Amino acid sequence: MTNVVQSAMRIPTTLRERFGLPEGIALCDRLGVLPTFDLLDLLPTDDPARFRLAATKALCTPFGFLYGGSGIAASIEAAERTTGRRLQWITTQFIGTPLPGDVVDLHVALPAHGKATTQSQVFGSVTNADGETRRVFTSLAAHTDRPSGDGESFLQMPDVAPPDECPPMSEPFAAALAGTFFDHLERRIASGAFAIQAIDNPQTGPLRLWCRIPDHEIGSAATQAFVADIIPLAVCAALGVMPGGTSLDNTVRIIDPEPSEWVLLDIHPEGFHRGVGHGSLELWSQDGRLLGVAQQTCLIRTSHHTRP
Repeated sequence: MTNVVQSAMRIPTTLRERFGLPEGIALCDRLGVLPTFDLLDLLPTDDPARFRLAATKALCTPFGFLYGGSGIAASIEAAERTTGRRLQWITTQFIGTPLPGDVVDLHVALPAHGKATTQSQVFGSVTNADGETRRVFTSLAAHTDRPSGDGESFLQMPDVAPPDECPPMSEPFAAALAGTFFDHLERRIASGAFAIQAIDNPQTGPLRLWCRIPDHEIGSAATQAFVADIIPLAVCAALGVMPGGTSLDNTVRIIDPEPSEWVLLDIHPEGFHRGVGHGSLELWSQDGRLLGVAQQTCLIRTSHHTRP
């Protein structure tokens, strides 16, 4: 990666010893050379492989738990800061539910760190007032600092109207959305129907949304993960039911991190069985670049939601 300080003297001894890294491997020295997602406000600790994420209302859902996209984005940023390498792939398994006001401790492990590629693991946990710790998510990731310049996409961006010609997506829930992660996303419908427009109207055609994060471009792994946590909404649209779902796992693969103000989410609900939905999506920049792809498995839960 360009701009990463390469002096091995900058690596904390504790980190080198913990992972058995040989001399000459340079990890991130937290000088701001990697992209950061300011909304997370991820805090470092005295341990260079540990970070803290406050589950603020801005990172949570209207139903009082951490938005999955926030957890994945935090795992990404923690792993990138620890390795000093941009993330290429991450899959996150959700085990528990952080609540607003919780502080999530993120611990990064490096099972493999080579000349150009690193494999990392991120463990997110919450400790309560009694000192009891519970795991809330686990991520596996891969990073590289191989030089760019050889990019290629084998897919073609769908032909849709630009964002300013597309209608805004209606609010999907009868809940107090103000102050939650919904305030930090603007979404416009490019194809298909979502949320209340899809209830009793199962969608069989393309489901596409323009999405942006006000005051923050989308391109880094963390920002792509933040906006890609939307497949449950598309599964519900395909079923024609009230939107509602809980992630079992999310996977994001980064192809091109060059940022874009708006991204097109081309979403594919792929299957549903025993209350579990599956799907995938592509993220496209405004100028037609394939930024990344994502997959998700989710429990479809609509009984506790009411129409807006």
